[in-house]
Amino acid sequence: MEVPNWKKCLIQADSKQVLRKIPDQSVDFIFTDPPYNIGRHSTGNIPLPGRAPMNNDVADWDWVDFYPEEWADELVRVLKPTGNLFIFTSYNQLGKWYECLDHRFDTSNFMVWHKTNPAPKIFKAGFLNSCEMIFTCWNKRHTWNFISQKEMHNFIESPICMRPERLSCPKHPAQKPVSILKKIIEIATNANDIVLDPFMGVGSIGVAALALERRYIGIEINNEYFKAAKKRVESMLTPMYEETDWACENPKSNETNGYVNSDTLPFEYENKANDTQPDVVNRHLRPLLKWAGGKERELQYILPNLPTFERYFEPFVGGGAVFTAVHAKRYFVNDLSQELTDIYQYIATQDELFFKYANAIVDTWDMAKDFFLQNSNLLSLYQNYQRGVLSRANLEQAITVFCKDKNKDIAAMLGKDLQCAQKVLQTEIKKNLQRKMLRMRKLEEERGELPVKDIEDNLETAIKSALYMALRHLYNDKSITSGNRKLHGALFLFIRNYAYSGMFRYNARGDFNVPYGGIGYNSKSMRKKLDYYLSAPLHDLFTQTTIFNQDFEVFLKRNTPSKNDFIFLDPPYDSEFSTYAQNEFTQSDQQRLANYLLNECQAKWMLVIKNTDFIFGLYNKDGIHIRSFEKSYAVSFMNRNDKRTTHLLITNYS
Repeated sequence: MEVPNWKKCLIQADSKQVLRKIPDQSVDFIFTDPPYNIGRHSTGNIPLPGRAPMNNDVADWDWVDFYPEEWADELVRVLKPTGNLFIFTSYNQLGKWYECLDHRFDTSNFMVWHKTNPAPKIFKAGFLNSCEMIFTCWNKRHTWNFISQKEMHNFIESPICMRPERLSCPKHPAQKPVSILKKIIEIATNANDIVLDPFMGVGSIGVAALALERRYIGIEINNEYFKAAKKRVESMLTPMYEETDWACENPKSNETNGYVNSDTLPFEYENKANDTQPDVVNRHLRPLLKWAGGKERELQYILPNLPTFERYFEPFVGGGAVFTAVHAKRYFVNDLSQELTDIYQYIATQDELFFKYANAIVDTWDMAKDFFLQNSNLLSLYQNYQRGVLSRANLEQAITVFCKDKNKDIAAMLGKDLQCAQKVLQTEIKKNLQRKMLRMRKLEEERGELPVKDIEDNLETAIKSALYMALRHLYNDKSITSGNRKLHGALFLFIRNYAYSGMFRYNARGDFNVPYGGIGYNSKSMRKKLDYYLSAPLHDLFTQTTIFNQDFEVFLKRNTPSKNDFIFLDPPYDSEFSTYAQNEFTQSDQQRLANYLLNECQAKWMLVIKNTDFIFGLYNKDGIHIRSFEKSYAVSFMNRNDKRTTHLLITNYS
């Protein structure tokens, strides 16, 4: 039965699944701000003279491909004939929304939100990014509260969301000011109407809707955003409403990251044929670590195509993006990289010594920041070189003296567990400071004087890069690899987090040789990741998981997946770049894999892999289903892969 007198319904879940549970023609206004897919176009932070750089980056979720056509059917279905649909969007998505929705409504149009205080163009090489689009559509006899000719231009103006309204924790890069949201809601709805926001973020639309006495359904998948939205939206209600209002976190547990089932919606649930799809994202856990070829962005293709199954097998688990996203009775995961499976084992057993070393590395990283802050004379040193007071030779000599004077402080930075890297750290700090100052001066001669904050960021990078190189040296130390695997595991985790673009590459001697990620990595911390590794939901997953470090064929034949089980496979790609965590994976291995899947496997399986003639030829067989999708790489590995290429999703079931 429908819940009477409700005012809000906040749901932490994948909105695709929740939308399927909302009855036809039950929502008065869909007002939302989905991903813009502009991550790949970001130019990074914008330097500002005399102050901190302006954050021009976007969140990780905006790198995930977002396809409006995958949402259009459900949005249209749940909207009342008298309802309106408004979608914040960007230039690259406006046409896609038009193609999906224009033919379904009597009228489609757009608004422009003009931001009166946009980020400046420091280098004066283009227009300021001062406008965002709002795609709008409706049918005849739609709800519409016309204000006046002067007030009804399809142009709305305000500053971007600023403090104190703008949240700092969590910081949402697309938070909209409530003032413009209220104006739009007031025009497009009446009191007590239902406003649906499938991409709630930190809840600004909900705050605006409740302020105008509308009812609100907000859906958000991100745990941190959901908590912030819940707090903001609930603050809009007086205590008299609290008995009939709720935030739907997880009716099955006390955790806030579970899937929300239908009885948490304030409607009578209408069972639909497509709701037979298995609940495969009820965990909402993050991948364990960044891994080349990780499938977090491809979950949008993988999860909707999963079959029903009991046990889950993954022979090439990598960072665990799929493993942590699906629900099964038991999990069997494997990888040929012993470093990786060691990490899995340490997390599964919550190994104290491993976490002791990992926390020591986090502390060391924090001490590097403190060392930089306590030595502000480095800035003065560079400024004297910048102004010609010091020659290059004088600068290099001054840095040598600085490092000698700070010898004890540099050693203390490492703590007692990492002192064996002391000599390397001292050498690297001296070398990095010299290189960084010389390079900054050369850059200034070409482009003009750098802001003080940019100089400080570069000097901090010199310190952090030196520490990274010292820890990389320990990681490559064969005595640690063989003699102290838990320290080696902690170093492996650190390198995975701070290596440039998450790449892993080894030289002819077998030493890892990828440099530090740079300025953008200075503020990264592994502390949250370590907290995640010790979290109850992840621990629960590992209590159901068995971990292996074997060749994929040995793993599969020893565990024998049955017809009620499912195998997800993300093997190394068929390309010249076929080294997998220092283990070759050749075309012969691809043939072994195909032979097992096609001729011996009894379980249902899905293979995701780059499309090549060789791979397509292996699997283009009767009874095998091959789909394709486009994948964009964030970085090209020495030009061995195209920035955008076709991938195959291959299954032995329809």
